[in-house]
Amino acid sequence: MRFSGMSAGVLAISLFTLGCGSDSATGPEPTITLSAAQVTVIMNKIIEIAPLHAEISWLADSANLVLKSGAEADLIPLSTTTAPGPFYAVGLQRRVQISANSFSTFDLIAFNDPSNPTDFIIIDGYNSGTGLPPTSTSGNFDGPVNGYLFHIDGSTVSAWRAALGTGTLTGGSPGNACTGFQSSNGVTCAQGALSAAFSIEAAFQDAGPSSNTIAQASLSTTSVAGIILSYNFP
Repeated sequence: MRFSGMSAGVLAISLFTLGCGSDSATGPEPTITLSAAQVTVIMNKIIEIAPLHAEISWLADSANLVLKSGAEADLIPLSTTTAPGPFYAVGLQRRVQISANSFSTFDLIAFNDPSNPTDFIIIDGYNSGTGLPPTSTSGNFDGPVNGYLFHIDGSTVSAWRAALGTGTLTGGSPGNACTGFQSSNGVTCAQGALSAAFSIEAAFQDAGPSSNTIAQASLSTTSVAGIILSYNFP
């Protein structure tokens, strides 16, 4: 910023205005860069919660590919009855080509406080076909799309599975190669956005201390940063 030509009074007022503007900026950052400490905490909790549902148990071994030091997580306008926000999220996609057949999985991984997350929401989708792997999926929960909510209180985990509602997951085009990923045996990794929208009208508890809580959550169409793992098996 250049101040030449300003009087001392004008300069002082300008600096005061800038200072007030900075102080008035409130709210969470739209994008955060995860530190090594944050990644360790988040991954330890994913390892704890993922095995509660067989469909996403593989995340305990693979989420570290997208949740690693230096990775970005995006603020999302998610609302839920299980926890206060704000929530951040990343996307993880797998696109698998096996001869003429193919399938894809799509996972939105959302969490609150990145330094000590107590709540996670994972939206998991699947689609299959012939030719190139599908780049989107949509439908009712407990069908092509599944939703899972988790609350962690010390060593106790409460979990809910979405039963009513719909979701849509759409993958973007592969971008730059993933930093530090060693491609081999037909497997590559690229940066790639994931767009998600869902409405969980009712999710019923299936783990943790018994309660009568019927969880709900919703997200308007939002794009988050993530990765695309591509598998090509002739």
